[in-house]
Amino acid sequence: MFDLLQLSGKQRQFVELLQRQQTIESLRSLCVEAGFDTNFINGFLRSGALDGYVQRQEHRQQTWVLTPKGSELGGVLPGFALAEQLLAGRRDRATLQTELGTAFSLHYGALRREQAVDLADGEGEGVVVVLKSSVLGAYQQRQTVFSKITAGMPLDEGASASLEWLQQQGYVTSRVETDYSLTVLPTLQNLTLGDVVTSLTSDLILSGQWQQIDLKPYDIHAEVPDVAYGRPTILTQCIQRIRDIFLNMGFDEMSGYLVESAFWNFDALFTPQDHPAREVQDTFYLAHPQTLPLPNDPALVQQVKQVHEANYGGQWTEAEASRAILRAHTTTSTARRLHQLRGQNGKYFSIDRVFRNETIDRTHLAEFHQIEGVVVGELLSVRTLMGYLTYFYQRLGFKDLKFKPTYNPYTEPSLEVFAYHPPSDRYIEVGNSGLFRQEMLAPLGCGEKATVAWGLGLERIAMLLYGVDKLSDLIGPDIRL
Repeated sequence: MFDLLQLSGKQRQFVELLQRQQTIESLRSLCVEAGFDTNFINGFLRSGALDGYVQRQEHRQQTWVLTPKGSELGGVLPGFALAEQLLAGRRDRATLQTELGTAFSLHYGALRREQAVDLADGEGEGVVVVLKSSVLGAYQQRQTVFSKITAGMPLDEGASASLEWLQQQGYVTSRVETDYSLTVLPTLQNLTLGDVVTSLTSDLILSGQWQQIDLKPYDIHAEVPDVAYGRPTILTQCIQRIRDIFLNMGFDEMSGYLVESAFWNFDALFTPQDHPAREVQDTFYLAHPQTLPLPNDPALVQQVKQVHEANYGGQWTEAEASRAILRAHTTTSTARRLHQLRGQNGKYFSIDRVFRNETIDRTHLAEFHQIEGVVVGELLSVRTLMGYLTYFYQRLGFKDLKFKPTYNPYTEPSLEVFAYHPPSDRYIEVGNSGLFRQEMLAPLGCGEKATVAWGLGLERIAMLLYGVDKLSDLIGPDIRL
């Protein structure tokens, strides 16, 4: 005998429904009508809880359903519409094309594949000749069976030939459904189901009624659904992995601001005020605020102005340097840190978000992460720079690297870094690097020092690590990757 107190609310409702009936021809139909989940009720019956109260008999029935290919037909088989016209005695090709429109070719092709029709010259543009009228009749039968399957209606016994053809064409498939008939025994009909309280409220406790009620037990050992827990995204995992590499290499982490002045983003980095990178086609300028204050260091501003005017000519303006932008690279953090160091040695890195007015494609985004690194010291060279980058990428598992000379306003010499990307079978650019120019270092107070620096693309590194073909696959709500 099952424990009434252990029944859930749905189980009690099902038992009460059974008590009002003697026989049930179809458990599946009963569940649909009463709003029960069939799988839940089947599990309840298979658990043995109702053994001795209900007799169950299994029934298996083959049913036919449309495949995705069959569902795309819109309820009409290719060939049927033309077969009907031909069986009605219509043969003129022009008339049939007018009647069927653009679908004529589809229906004619279906009948032609079974060698049931052909085209012949006649009056006007020709006629459709019937070669096998039996095939046309078969199409009528096939359409009748197909329509019944679409509507979920039972099939006649003579439908086997049409079913075989429909299955060969991939329009329908068979499915075996299991159903049960139930016989309710007197032991269940005579059983009294008392009221069971499933929630213990504060009113029941304060009034003392909890001592008189039947309270449903709570099974702390019952199995619960396995709910997937939260986990870091791929980019978050990459950031932590790269952070660990730099920390183990003895670097300190630095950070900056998403919104910067053009002074720190361009002018302090020896980028002329008429450089193409400062155009709106490449940089996001803000409307609120439109400007930001220049550094509270008049000597720094004056030295940057002198270096620009001495090397680029023209007049350097504070108005252009004050414009507010979304930072285009994390080198702004490096410029601020060099100004703080004033010639002290150090190794620093950052992994932060940057913004560029890029055309979005497979390997470009308008918003992405940049891995910034800078080493300030003595006797640093291109060999030092390449050594740091090669070691860093080797720690990530990349050995197939290439370095290519390039131009940057604030580094000389400059190197682009390329890594092999197997999905596209080519090398993709993963970063830019170089030695800071003295024209940039001198105003920041580091003119006597050598520096090597780099800016690497986090998303492009993730593409290489996980074999991703498009940068956009790494972002957004899709978590299948």
